[in-house]
Amino acid sequence: MANTQKTVIVTGASQGIGAAVVKAFLERGYNVVGTSRSATKSAELKASDKLVLVDGDIGQATTAQKVVDAAIQKFDSIDAVVNNAGIFSVKPFTEYSADDFRALVSTNLEGYIYITQLAVKQMLAQKSGGSGSEVGRKRCGHYVITG
Repeated sequence: MANTQKTVIVTGASQGIGAAVVKAFLERGYNVVGTSRSATKSAELKASDKLVLVDGDIGQATTAQKVVDAAIQKFDSIDAVVNNAGIFSVKPFTEYSADDFRALVSTNLEGYIYITQLAVKQMLAQKSGGSGSEVGRKRCGHYVITG
């Protein structure tokens, strides 16, 4: 019997907006895969039959692959992605170090690309899927996959 439950991936899921997004999807009956550097240690979320938590740095391609693999292994599909993970530095741009820049690019750009590419590939392969959104300060994106 095919799984009819929708599955969403949420990055930056362990606290704040990310944890609230996870809870909102769970309340609406979705399966959720939440990820952050310390998702399994979240005070706000606990793994369950409908929630898989994956620890890792989303700026690493291997973490994105682990998240997608977890969604497929546990729930058989990916139907949406919420790209909530992001870092922001309050210091002036002129004071960014090379390490600050690398951290921003890794999480805010590479992480977005890695998880979104893999999720969209899966949505296309399963000939279904929904949409993806990006949440965060001074950034907004949206895409739709139709089967």
